[in-house]
Amino acid sequence: MFEVFIDMPAQAFLKSADKVIYSRLKEILDGFVLDPVPRGAKRITESKENIFRFLSLHLRLLYRIDYEKRTLVVIKIEPLNRMYR
Repeated sequence: MFEVFIDMPAQAFLKSADKVIYSRLKEILDGFVLDPVPRGAKRITESKENIFRFLSLHLRLLYRIDYEKRTLVVIKIEPLNRMYR
């Protein structure tokens, strides 16, 4: 099992999210506890760290995994429409 932490930019997004998005994100984060690299997650190969992106519906999550400490840190959450502007 992994311990999930949320970085400041991701916390700011969570605070501003409506109830539907918040509940969907909670499901995703709860899933990361058991499976830190779910189906559809992609490792960002340009990074020396274990940074992954995960797309869910209209959201993108960037997160870092530390396998030794069994931790996962969500770095950023953003809507896909904002990402492609």
